[in-house]
Amino acid sequence: MEQFDALWAFQTEDIKADAIANAIKRSPTRLKLEKARDFILDRQKQYKQIENEITAMVDRKDIIEQAVVRSESQLRSLKDRFESNPPQSPEDVKSLMSEVSRCRDTIRQYEAEIARIVRESTAHEKQQHVVRVEAANAKKSFDQLKADYEAESQSRKAELDEQRARAKALMNQVSPSLLEEYQVIKRHISPPVARLTHGQCSGCNTSLPSAVLARIKGGNLVECETCGRMIIQ
Repeated sequence: MEQFDALWAFQTEDIKADAIANAIKRSPTRLKLEKARDFILDRQKQYKQIENEITAMVDRKDIIEQAVVRSESQLRSLKDRFESNPPQSPEDVKSLMSEVSRCRDTIRQYEAEIARIVRESTAHEKQQHVVRVEAANAKKSFDQLKADYEAESQSRKAELDEQRARAKALMNQVSPSLLEEYQVIKRHISPPVARLTHGQCSGCNTSLPSAVLARIKGGNLVECETCGRMIIQ
């Protein structure tokens, strides 16, 4: 029973330490800090995405401009052919004019696409500027929150270290095998040890069979079949 009493005393201080650690993690300042960090990461991702889209537009614009040059060259070639070797029949004239028309339509389509790309690229650049400013402002807020949180958590960390030390001093009084089982159960449920209260597991309030009650009262270590906690008297 002394080992169980030592285990219970250790758990009491261990759970107190966990509560302090969780309070540090759930600090409103820390939550704001994490939110600011996520916002910055999101803006960085968005900025990179816009940058990639602008690059793709510029590449497409270069390709189209080269196609325009080729189409204009083809149009000049048609003009030279007309001047050097005028068509002799209405059919030849019609065929040549059809080629010229197609070539001019192609150039107009390319120029329209270039104009669209320029408009979209300009809009993307404005959006990129907005994202950059938002990220810069968020970074300033993040830096201030980080400094506030570090100052805030410093005092709580000292409190946590003291509590961990108290728990560790009691932990040394618990047998290694019992402590190992405690740590295994704690990974799934906390607190891992419950008292026997009015024939029930105080962790989940499940009534225990008489045979189990007898084992517990006899000083044996029993795990609750419902919640998995170790039950001690």
